[in-house]
Amino acid sequence: MKHYLPHIAALLAAAIATGVVASIVQTQLVFNELSGFGIPLPAALRAWTTLEDLAMFGPVMTGIAFAALLPAIVVAQRIMRITPAAWRNGVFAAASLAGVWVAFWMMRSVIPMPALPGTRGPLGHILMSLAGGVGGVLYATMSAPGRATAQATAPGWPWRHGVLAAVLLLVPALLFFTTVRLAGDRPVDTPAASYQVQTVTSGLNRPWSLAFLPDGRVLVTEMGGRLLAIAADGTRSEIALDGLAPIFRQGGTAGLMDIALDPQFDQNGWLYLTMGYGVASANGTRVVRARLADDRIEEVRVLFDTTPKASAGNNGGRIAFLADGTLVLTVGDGSARREEAQNPANHLGAVIRIDREGRPPADNPFIGQPGTAPELYSLGHRNAQGIAVDPTTGDLLLSEHGPRGGDEINCIVAGGNYGWPLVTGGIDYPFARVTPFRRLQGYQDPMLEWTPSIAPAGLAVYDGDLFPAWRGNLLVPALKERAVRRVLRDGRRIVGQELLLADLDERIRDVKVAPDGSIHVLTDGVEGKLLRLTPRAGGV
Repeated sequence: MKHYLPHIAALLAAAIATGVVASIVQTQLVFNELSGFGIPLPAALRAWTTLEDLAMFGPVMTGIAFAALLPAIVVAQRIMRITPAAWRNGVFAAASLAGVWVAFWMMRSVIPMPALPGTRGPLGHILMSLAGGVGGVLYATMSAPGRATAQATAPGWPWRHGVLAAVLLLVPALLFFTTVRLAGDRPVDTPAASYQVQTVTSGLNRPWSLAFLPDGRVLVTEMGGRLLAIAADGTRSEIALDGLAPIFRQGGTAGLMDIALDPQFDQNGWLYLTMGYGVASANGTRVVRARLADDRIEEVRVLFDTTPKASAGNNGGRIAFLADGTLVLTVGDGSARREEAQNPANHLGAVIRIDREGRPPADNPFIGQPGTAPELYSLGHRNAQGIAVDPTTGDLLLSEHGPRGGDEINCIVAGGNYGWPLVTGGIDYPFARVTPFRRLQGYQDPMLEWTPSIAPAGLAVYDGDLFPAWRGNLLVPALKERAVRRVLRDGRRIVGQELLLADLDERIRDVKVAPDGSIHVLTDGVEGKLLRLTPRAGGV
């Protein structure tokens, strides 16, 4: 064991060095993106954010580096058996750089979200990987044969190396856990005695959205491409989607998504669907209009295709009708290239407004501005998967996913910029800063923000008669929190939050208020359920 301790200490030191250098490099790459938007970044702010990233992202990067360097160093040790000793630093540097490069490549290939924003482009990938070379040189120096043997045989070596290894392990961990907020305050549960839950049907395969037919049935979309009509007793039939163009599907990320009935559905029978289109390397969100005729759709027409993006995540895909009859659609930011949410020349990271023929209305806020997409209504959104029009005020409300935290409820104003990724309360998934700014002049502030994330997946405003005390409350289904947040409001002012259905411990995908005032909820996953909430006698 005594001969291994110097190598273990050297490996830990190399991983920390790699983590520190990679963290600093990534922070500067993020600053470079931000500076392209003309945002002032004083030296003091840069320095402080770099230190924050070292405390939060640095330990995570150290863990990644350790996993990447271990096999790389084993390979380098074998190469050194057949190469001159003078090549030692170069061999270990090259092997470690390659190991880190491969680790980043694997993460980019497997993880749907951009786990390490610094590696999104080829240049950033190379610059981040160079940190592995630094770690490799440090390991080669600390573990050089003569030095390692001298250390292992020196008096007091076990104690010194044991302390060194412990410090190298504990310092990053302590920095991480004293800096990062991993949990938030949990709201109280709405008393279970105030409502009862009926399971209308179960066994749904990744249900995503629902809408209410005048005859009392509920239309439910499944991401795999099915549209079901479910009666009050749970019996269901499939609506044939003949004439629908091929849907781009990818697990629980893309597929058949939202459904909404036309405001004059009783007269025209129109319904609207959103879905993925394209291929994995160039896909987007499509809006389709069709006429519902008994157990099938007909007169299918593609109304709108969003700007294609290079990855399948962050699709948005929710639709709603404003009071003037125009249709609004949420569009995600493109995931890997999140800065496109600030580019008015495309539809990414935006709310789109079209008429029911798919044309941009003449009063859209960006109409007539050179180089802008005429369908834009607002921009600066990450991935809004909830949309609702407040029936009392007419406000257009969105719930949108942040990354790790920074989930938001936003009240949309025409032409408004909601900041992503220049302004957010969230951080990246590996605990690095997206931006140092939580607020900036010229960007709209959220009505409500959740950090840590609850992963809001839908939105409804309660306006029914069955729960009179809940009128005006927002209902927010949450995937990560596995409950429905009931956001209590006094007019437009938020006065509290409570949880519904937390005892089910299931991811919640969508929530809608039925014409009779009951609340319908879709749970997520391959065994999804349609639930119906009504008051208990004397409960509300």
